[in-house]
Amino acid sequence: MQTNHFDMSDAPELKTYNGNCHCGAFKYFIRVPVITSVTQCNCSICFTKGYRWVFPAQDCFEVIKGEGMLREYHFGQRTMVHRFCPTCGTGVQAFRYNTPKGRDVGINVNTLQDIDQWSLTVNKYDGLDREPQYIAPQHTGKLPKAEFENEKLYTGACHCGAVTIAFKAQAPLPEGKEFIQECNCSICSRGGTVICYPRKDQVSISGSSHLSTYSFGQRYNRFKFCSTCGITVYIEKDVSAVSRSPDTWNTWTSAQRERWPNILPINLRCFKGVEWDAIFIYKADLRGMDPRYIVPE
Repeated sequence: MQTNHFDMSDAPELKTYNGNCHCGAFKYFIRVPVITSVTQCNCSICFTKGYRWVFPAQDCFEVIKGEGMLREYHFGQRTMVHRFCPTCGTGVQAFRYNTPKGRDVGINVNTLQDIDQWSLTVNKYDGLDREPQYIAPQHTGKLPKAEFENEKLYTGACHCGAVTIAFKAQAPLPEGKEFIQECNCSICSRGGTVICYPRKDQVSISGSSHLSTYSFGQRYNRFKFCSTCGITVYIEKDVSAVSRSPDTWNTWTSAQRERWPNILPINLRCFKGVEWDAIFIYKADLRGMDPRYIVPE
Protein backbone atom coordinates (compact mmCIF):
# COMPACT_ATOMS: atom_id res chain seq x y z
CA MET A 1 0.00 0.00 0.00
CA GLN A 2 1.32 3.41 -0.96
CA THR A 3 2.36 5.65 1.91
CA ASN A 4 2.34 9.13 0.40
CA HIS A 5 2.29 11.46 3.37
CA PHE A 6 1.89 15.12 4.08
CA ASP A 7 5.23 16.94 4.29
CA MET A 8 4.97 19.59 7.00
CA SER A 9 7.15 21.99 4.98
CA ASP A 10 4.57 21.88 2.18
CA ALA A 11 1.61 22.34 4.52
CA PRO A 12 1.84 25.62 6.42
CA GLU A 13 -1.82 25.42 7.44
CA LEU A 14 -3.12 22.26 9.04
CA LYS A 15 -6.71 21.39 9.83
CA THR A 16 -7.75 19.24 12.78
CA TYR A 17 -10.11 16.36 11.98
CA ASN A 18 -11.74 14.31 14.71
CA GLY A 19 -12.46 10.64 14.13
CA ASN A 20 -13.92 7.64 15.88
CA CYS A 21 -15.07 4.08 15.52
CA HIS A 22 -18.85 3.83 15.25
CA CYS A 23 -19.54 2.87 18.87
CA GLY A 24 -17.26 5.63 20.17
CA ALA A 25 -14.93 3.39 22.16
CA PHE A 26 -11.96 4.74 20.17
CA LYS A 27 -11.55 8.44 19.38
CA TYR A 28 -8.66 10.38 17.90
CA PHE A 29 -7.72 13.45 15.93
CA ILE A 30 -5.32 14.15 13.09
CA ARG A 31 -3.79 17.40 11.86
CA VAL A 32 -3.35 17.48 8.10
CA PRO A 33 -3.86 19.89 5.21
CA VAL A 34 -7.51 20.14 4.16
CA ILE A 35 -8.41 16.70 2.83
CA THR A 36 -9.45 16.84 -0.81
CA SER A 37 -8.17 13.43 -1.91
CA VAL A 38 -7.62 9.94 -0.54
CA THR A 39 -5.65 6.87 -1.55
CA GLN A 40 -7.54 3.68 -2.37
CA CYS A 41 -5.52 0.49 -2.64
CA ASN A 42 -6.91 -2.61 -4.36
CA CYS A 43 -4.96 -5.17 -2.33
CA SER A 44 -6.98 -7.88 -0.63
CA ILE A 45 -7.39 -6.24 2.77
CA CYS A 46 -7.80 -2.62 1.64
CA PHE A 47 -10.44 -3.54 -0.94
CA THR A 48 -12.41 -5.81 1.36
CA LYS A 49 -12.38 -3.16 4.10
CA GLY A 50 -13.26 -0.35 1.68
CA TYR A 51 -10.43 1.76 3.10
CA ARG A 52 -9.83 5.38 2.04
CA TRP A 53 -6.40 6.41 3.29
CA VAL A 54 -4.58 9.53 4.41
CA PHE A 55 -1.13 9.49 6.01
CA PRO A 56 -0.57 12.17 8.67
CA ALA A 57 2.93 13.45 9.31
CA GLN A 58 4.87 12.73 12.48
CA ASP A 59 3.15 13.90 15.68
CA CYS A 60 -0.05 14.74 13.76
CA PHE A 61 -2.07 11.79 15.04
CA GLU A 62 -3.25 11.55 18.64
CA VAL A 63 -5.55 9.16 20.48
CA ILE A 64 -8.19 10.88 22.64
CA LYS A 65 -9.96 7.81 24.00
CA GLY A 66 -9.36 4.06 23.89
CA GLU A 67 -5.57 3.88 23.67
CA GLY A 68 -4.64 0.21 23.24
CA MET A 69 -8.20 -1.11 22.89
CA LEU A 70 -8.22 -1.71 19.13
CA ARG A 71 -7.88 -5.31 17.99
CA GLU A 72 -4.91 -6.07 15.75
CA TYR A 73 -4.89 -8.17 12.59
CA HIS A 74 -1.79 -9.35 10.73
CA PHE A 75 -1.40 -11.54 7.67
CA GLY A 76 1.17 -12.45 5.01
CA GLN A 77 4.65 -11.28 5.93
CA ARG A 78 3.26 -9.29 8.86
CA THR A 79 4.85 -6.03 7.71
CA MET A 80 1.73 -4.08 8.68
CA VAL A 81 -0.89 -4.29 11.39
CA HIS A 82 -4.54 -3.39 10.76
CA ARG A 83 -6.45 -2.14 13.79
CA PHE A 84 -10.21 -2.28 14.25
CA CYS A 85 -12.69 -1.85 17.08
CA PRO A 86 -13.65 -5.21 18.62
CA THR A 87 -17.10 -3.87 19.54
CA CYS A 88 -18.34 -2.33 16.27
CA GLY A 89 -15.82 -3.69 13.75
CA THR A 90 -14.76 -0.27 12.43
CA GLY A 91 -11.36 -0.40 10.74
CA VAL A 92 -9.60 2.74 11.96
CA GLN A 93 -5.90 2.57 11.35
CA ALA A 94 -2.97 0.69 9.86
CA PHE A 95 0.62 0.81 11.08
CA ARG A 96 3.59 -0.22 8.94
CA TYR A 97 6.56 -1.64 10.83
CA ASN A 98 10.15 -0.56 10.14
CA THR A 99 8.99 2.64 8.45
CA PRO A 100 10.14 6.19 9.26
CA LYS A 101 7.92 8.28 11.51
CA GLY A 102 5.43 10.30 9.51
CA ARG A 103 5.08 7.55 6.92
CA ASP A 104 4.12 4.67 9.19
CA VAL A 105 0.52 5.50 10.17
CA GLY A 106 -2.43 5.25 7.79
CA ILE A 107 -5.82 6.62 8.84
CA ASN A 108 -9.09 5.41 7.34
CA VAL A 109 -10.86 8.60 6.23
CA ASN A 110 -14.19 6.75 6.51
CA THR A 111 -13.84 7.16 10.28
CA LEU A 112 -13.47 10.95 10.26
CA GLN A 113 -16.31 13.19 11.38
CA ASP A 114 -17.86 15.93 9.25
CA ILE A 115 -16.31 14.92 5.96
CA ASP A 116 -18.08 13.89 2.77
CA GLN A 117 -16.13 10.88 1.54
CA TRP A 118 -17.92 10.81 -1.80
CA SER A 119 -16.77 14.34 -2.65
CA LEU A 120 -13.08 13.44 -2.38
CA THR A 121 -10.76 12.73 -5.30
CA VAL A 122 -9.65 9.10 -5.25
CA ASN A 123 -6.04 8.27 -6.08
CA LYS A 124 -5.79 4.62 -7.05
CA TYR A 125 -2.86 2.50 -5.92
CA ASP A 126 -2.32 -0.94 -7.42
CA GLY A 127 -1.30 -3.21 -4.57
CA LEU A 128 -3.12 -6.29 -5.81
CA ASP A 129 -0.11 -8.06 -7.29
CA ARG A 130 2.39 -7.43 -4.52
CA GLU A 131 4.15 -10.52 -3.23
CA PRO A 132 3.38 -12.71 -1.48
CA GLN A 133 0.09 -13.11 -3.30
CA TYR A 134 -2.98 -13.36 -1.09
CA ILE A 135 -4.83 -16.63 -1.55
CA ALA A 136 -8.55 -16.17 -1.03
CA PRO A 137 -10.14 -18.69 1.37
CA GLN A 138 -12.46 -21.29 -0.18
CA HIS A 139 -16.06 -21.84 0.89
CA THR A 140 -16.40 -25.51 1.81
CA GLY A 141 -19.74 -25.28 3.60
CA LYS A 142 -23.23 -25.96 2.35
CA LEU A 143 -24.59 -24.24 -0.74
CA PRO A 144 -27.73 -22.09 -0.80
CA LYS A 145 -31.03 -23.90 -1.34
CA ALA A 146 -32.55 -21.40 -3.78
CA GLU A 147 -32.83 -22.40 -7.43
CA PHE A 148 -33.12 -20.14 -10.48
CA GLU A 149 -33.08 -20.84 -14.20
CA ASN A 150 -30.18 -18.47 -14.91
CA GLU A 151 -28.52 -18.62 -11.50
CA LYS A 152 -24.88 -17.89 -10.73
CA LEU A 153 -23.02 -18.95 -7.60
CA TYR A 154 -20.61 -16.54 -5.94
CA THR A 155 -18.43 -17.59 -3.01
CA GLY A 156 -16.30 -15.61 -0.61
CA ALA A 157 -15.06 -15.11 2.92
CA CYS A 158 -13.85 -12.65 5.47
CA HIS A 159 -10.16 -11.86 4.97
CA CYS A 160 -8.76 -14.40 7.44
CA GLY A 161 -11.08 -17.17 6.23
CA ALA A 162 -12.69 -17.95 9.58
CA VAL A 163 -16.07 -17.17 8.02
CA THR A 164 -16.98 -18.23 4.48
CA ILE A 165 -20.11 -17.51 2.50
CA ALA A 166 -21.91 -18.63 -0.66
CA PHE A 167 -24.47 -16.55 -2.54
CA LYS A 168 -26.69 -17.85 -5.35
CA ALA A 169 -27.77 -14.91 -7.49
CA GLN A 170 -30.88 -15.06 -9.67
CA ALA A 171 -28.59 -14.33 -12.62
CA PRO A 172 -25.06 -13.01 -13.13
CA LEU A 173 -24.94 -9.72 -11.22
CA PRO A 174 -24.45 -7.50 -14.30
CA GLU A 175 -27.96 -8.49 -15.41
CA GLY A 176 -29.36 -6.42 -12.55
CA LYS A 177 -31.65 -8.98 -10.91
CA GLU A 178 -30.16 -8.26 -7.49
CA PHE A 179 -30.25 -4.82 -5.86
CA ILE A 180 -26.79 -3.55 -4.90
CA GLN A 181 -26.20 -0.45 -2.80
CA GLU A 182 -23.41 1.64 -1.34
CA CYS A 183 -24.55 3.90 1.49
CA ASN A 184 -22.87 6.85 3.18
CA CYS A 185 -24.66 6.52 6.52
CA SER A 186 -22.52 6.46 9.66
CA ILE A 187 -22.17 2.68 9.89
CA CYS A 188 -21.96 1.69 6.22
CA SER A 189 -19.34 4.32 5.43
CA ARG A 190 -17.18 3.23 8.36
CA GLY A 191 -17.55 -0.41 7.33
CA GLY A 192 -16.75 0.36 3.69
CA THR A 193 -19.47 -2.07 2.64
CA VAL A 194 -21.19 -2.63 -0.69
CA ILE A 195 -24.45 -4.38 0.15
CA CYS A 196 -26.57 -6.80 -1.89
CA TYR A 197 -30.05 -7.82 -0.65
CA PRO A 198 -30.83 -11.46 -1.51
CA ARG A 199 -33.34 -13.71 0.23
CA LYS A 200 -32.11 -15.88 3.06
CA ASP A 201 -32.40 -19.04 0.96
CA GLN A 202 -29.92 -17.54 -1.53
CA VAL A 203 -27.16 -17.43 1.10
CA SER A 204 -25.21 -20.02 3.06
CA ILE A 205 -22.69 -19.12 5.77
CA SER A 206 -20.01 -21.26 7.39
CA GLY A 207 -18.10 -20.34 10.55
CA SER A 208 -20.77 -18.17 12.17
CA SER A 209 -19.29 -18.83 15.60
CA HIS A 210 -16.39 -16.54 14.64
CA LEU A 211 -18.69 -13.56 14.10
CA SER A 212 -19.28 -10.67 16.46
CA THR A 213 -22.54 -8.72 16.45
CA TYR A 214 -23.05 -4.96 16.59
CA SER A 215 -26.28 -3.00 16.63
CA PHE A 216 -27.15 0.57 17.57
CA GLY A 217 -29.90 3.17 17.50
CA GLN A 218 -33.26 1.51 16.91
CA ARG A 219 -31.44 -1.83 16.53
CA TYR A 220 -33.25 -2.86 13.35
CA ASN A 221 -30.00 -4.29 11.99
CA ARG A 222 -27.39 -6.59 13.50
CA PHE A 223 -24.04 -6.14 11.77
CA LYS A 224 -22.05 -9.37 11.69
CA PHE A 225 -18.27 -9.00 11.44
CA CYS A 226 -15.36 -11.39 11.86
CA SER A 227 -13.88 -11.11 15.34
CA THR A 228 -10.40 -11.91 13.96
CA CYS A 229 -10.05 -9.64 10.91
CA GLY A 230 -12.94 -7.21 11.41
CA ILE A 231 -14.59 -7.72 8.01
CA THR A 232 -18.36 -7.11 7.92
CA VAL A 233 -19.86 -10.21 6.27
CA TYR A 234 -23.62 -9.69 6.44
CA ILE A 235 -26.45 -7.86 8.20
CA GLU A 236 -29.15 -9.68 10.11
CA LYS A 237 -32.59 -8.05 10.19
CA ASP A 238 -34.32 -7.88 13.58
CA VAL A 239 -38.06 -8.06 12.91
CA SER A 240 -38.95 -7.77 16.59
CA ALA A 241 -37.12 -4.44 16.87
CA VAL A 242 -39.06 -3.01 13.93
CA SER A 243 -42.39 -4.29 15.20
CA ARG A 244 -41.72 -2.53 18.51
CA SER A 245 -41.51 0.77 16.64
CA PRO A 246 -45.06 1.69 15.51
CA ASP A 247 -43.87 4.83 13.73
CA THR A 248 -41.90 2.61 11.35
CA TRP A 249 -43.99 -0.58 11.25
CA ASN A 250 -47.30 1.17 10.53
CA THR A 251 -45.89 3.02 7.53
CA TRP A 252 -44.77 -0.17 5.80
CA THR A 253 -46.81 -1.90 3.14
CA SER A 254 -47.70 -5.57 3.57
CA ALA A 255 -45.08 -6.39 0.94
CA GLN A 256 -42.39 -4.59 2.95
CA ARG A 257 -43.41 -6.38 6.13
CA GLU A 258 -43.23 -9.72 4.35
CA ARG A 259 -39.87 -9.02 2.70
CA TRP A 260 -38.02 -7.68 5.76
CA PRO A 261 -37.62 -10.97 7.69
CA ASN A 262 -36.77 -12.93 4.54
CA ILE A 263 -33.76 -10.97 3.29
CA LEU A 264 -30.14 -11.32 4.34
CA PRO A 265 -28.03 -8.35 3.20
CA ILE A 266 -24.47 -9.39 2.37
CA ASN A 267 -21.24 -7.47 1.84
CA LEU A 268 -20.24 -8.03 -1.79
CA ARG A 269 -16.67 -7.00 -1.02
CA CYS A 270 -16.22 -10.44 0.56
CA PHE A 271 -16.87 -12.30 -2.70
CA LYS A 272 -14.59 -13.53 -5.46
CA GLY A 273 -15.53 -13.12 -9.09
CA VAL A 274 -17.86 -10.14 -8.73
CA GLU A 275 -18.03 -8.31 -12.05
CA TRP A 276 -17.27 -4.92 -10.49
CA ASP A 277 -16.79 -3.11 -13.78
CA ALA A 278 -20.14 -4.29 -15.11
CA ILE A 279 -22.56 -4.04 -12.17
CA PHE A 280 -24.74 -1.09 -11.20
CA ILE A 281 -24.31 0.09 -7.61
CA TYR A 282 -26.98 2.45 -6.32
CA LYS A 283 -25.52 5.23 -4.19
CA ALA A 284 -27.81 5.95 -1.24
CA ASP A 285 -27.20 9.38 0.27
CA LEU A 286 -28.44 8.63 3.79
CA ARG A 287 -25.86 10.38 5.98
CA GLY A 288 -28.41 13.06 6.91
CA MET A 289 -31.33 10.71 7.52
CA ASP A 290 -33.16 10.86 10.86
CA PRO A 291 -32.49 9.77 13.49
CA ARG A 292 -29.11 11.46 13.02
CA TYR A 293 -25.98 9.69 14.18
CA ILE A 294 -24.44 11.29 17.26
CA VAL A 295 -20.93 10.26 18.23
CA PRO A 296 -21.26 8.36 21.52
CA GLU A 297 -19.54 9.84 24.57
